[in-house]
Amino acid sequence: MPHQRAASHQRLPHKEARRVWSSIWSALGGSSPRTRRQGLLEKQHSPESEQSAKAKGMTAFQHMVIDPRSHPGVMPIMPRPAVDEAQARQAARANNARYYNRDLSSDDEIRLLRLEPGDGPISGSLEYASLLEPAAFDALSYCWGEQKSFQQVTIDGRDGFLVSEHLYAALRRLRRPDKPRLVWIDVICVNQSNVPERNRSVELMWRIYTEARRVIIWIGEIDAQRPTCKRLYPGAKEEDSQLTLCARSGLAALEHGNLTAKLSERLQDMEFESSRGSAGEVWWKRLWIIQEFSCAKQYPTVYLGPHAIGWDFFSELMHTNTHDRLTLFHHLRTQEDQNLLQLLLMAKIFHCSDKRDRIYALLGLAKEGPMRIVPDYSKPVSQVYEEAALYLIKEEQNLDVLLDERLVRTDDECASWVPDFTLLRPRDLVRTIDMYAAGDLVPVVELVDAPSTSCSKCNKSPPLPRALQLRALYFDRIVARTREDTLPAPDISRRPIMARHFHKPALSRPLQTAEQILEHLKINFKSPAPFGLDRAPSIGYLMLEYLFNGTRSVVSEFERAGREKPWVHHPNMSKLSLEKFADKFGMELTDAVKDDLMMSTLWESAFLWTRHTRTYTPDENSRAVLGGQEMYQVSAKTYKKDFFSTANGFIGLGPESLEVGDVVIVPFGASRPLVLRDHGGHHVLVGDAVVPGIMSGQLVNLFQEGTVEARDFLLL
Repeated sequence: MPHQRAASHQRLPHKEARRVWSSIWSALGGSSPRTRRQGLLEKQHSPESEQSAKAKGMTAFQHMVIDPRSHPGVMPIMPRPAVDEAQARQAARANNARYYNRDLSSDDEIRLLRLEPGDGPISGSLEYASLLEPAAFDALSYCWGEQKSFQQVTIDGRDGFLVSEHLYAALRRLRRPDKPRLVWIDVICVNQSNVPERNRSVELMWRIYTEARRVIIWIGEIDAQRPTCKRLYPGAKEEDSQLTLCARSGLAALEHGNLTAKLSERLQDMEFESSRGSAGEVWWKRLWIIQEFSCAKQYPTVYLGPHAIGWDFFSELMHTNTHDRLTLFHHLRTQEDQNLLQLLLMAKIFHCSDKRDRIYALLGLAKEGPMRIVPDYSKPVSQVYEEAALYLIKEEQNLDVLLDERLVRTDDECASWVPDFTLLRPRDLVRTIDMYAAGDLVPVVELVDAPSTSCSKCNKSPPLPRALQLRALYFDRIVARTREDTLPAPDISRRPIMARHFHKPALSRPLQTAEQILEHLKINFKSPAPFGLDRAPSIGYLMLEYLFNGTRSVVSEFERAGREKPWVHHPNMSKLSLEKFADKFGMELTDAVKDDLMMSTLWESAFLWTRHTRTYTPDENSRAVLGGQEMYQVSAKTYKKDFFSTANGFIGLGPESLEVGDVVIVPFGASRPLVLRDHGGHHVLVGDAVVPGIMSGQLVNLFQEGTVEARDFLLL
């Protein structure tokens, strides 16, 4: 709905209006780069933004109402009813299905759109072709954009085929003035309502983009009223007679209306608007484009409004003083085939509207694995993810692929054992530099049907997700745990401004943190450890594990401390009495225990600051003592970890979501122990843990000696 100025008010002076609009944007959480430079009111009244606002339906403001009585002179913004994008997309698919006069007749057949020339309404016709002898066609790589409002195009003489406004703008720019253009566009050339056809198109995608004469990237519309620019420059690796670009970087761009500055600014605005949810997704964050870009015969041509530029120029525009938005793309065309896990890790930050595409969009790039994943959009998301997780276990021959960065492993669709593929943890961080190998055996797993009855503890009703049956070594049961409020506050004397955030005593003496942890866990070190395992307290070890998070070696840090004895520089070391501490908790003061307690003294301030606030920046003296790192920061997804103790007196570190009564197991093929919760007849996965004394395969050795037995666990 277009803006309307309240009739009873005069327009504010320019500076005052800018101030009011600035306050409005602050309430929304920020301002775009252009808003900061130019003022939102100026932008709002520009012809370009007026048209853009109409096209977008003012979606940035659709839930906000401005009362002109409280903001005199400001145009009121009326709320718009929310549009269910999924329903709108489904309705468009159903409408478009009637335009396909027949199904594809073979696995090699595709449809192509013959886009008719002209400057009036968009029209074209569908043609059938074989990839075995393909015609010369272009393939479009784009993001679908918002699927809330649609434009009509004419297909085979019939009006009413629906495409998003984003795609409609692309068709206007793709259309030639004097001759037809043959192009493949997924939403037009694939019957989106025909599930078997969609399945087949996923498997053909890499062939389509490989066979295409040229891949064209559509970024989005700018200067909607401006005619498409005349092409004056050849594209990369093309004959000089094929003039496909309107400008190059450098002088040509300057002479083309200072194109570099203009496009850089617009790309920043697009990313900002997308991140704020006020526009559709941007091309460089869409998951499918990884395959489309990688399979192109040559670097694609990039269309941005009326302009056509080369990939090298586009790369320059996407590189800012702070980061490069196309880092992944610089490596895609040079790397050899990769397995599916590597691709999933690389693609974590990319987005897709259909969750199943998190797997399907990467299959064309993945090298052949131990089993085949066949795209099938008739399967629910849970089944696709279960099969993908099982595939990864068999391909990688370990269970570390199931570990992700979630604080709580709950999902309305999937079982607890199925990972979040956008939060996967690289195996080198799971194993750490010190090479954890708690369950160093070949995994034994099987996908089985879940129990037929509902589980009140899982909060799931039939049909339940499928369960993973895995073989593991039972270790122990958790009997006590710490929480964030169990720990002392950091040493707030170094940062008084933070003191008001902690309503409890602060760290004031060496080993205070270790003392409070052991008091809370109530461990009796005088009782013998089972099977001769090492049951040292290892508080210092676990603090380092938490802070380093797999990126530095705990072993190397202990070795460095043994050589340099950095604790002699600790300001409160004179207050430390290891003998009294050991006597209080009944522990034998071996050299290993002494070293661990000294390490916990050195690192407890860093640990407390990070556990309470996620970051720790040591001062100059502390930095020298701790090995020179300037800052310690833990991911928001992983920093909430707590200490626990088991029935046999072992200490570990696990996710904040663990509970007393949970069990610790060591599965075959897992680098770390897992924490499970018994739901009666099956377990759910809580997360992974670190338990000093069993991280290098000690329990596996006992199994191979016949001292402990393996058993199967059913995870749901």
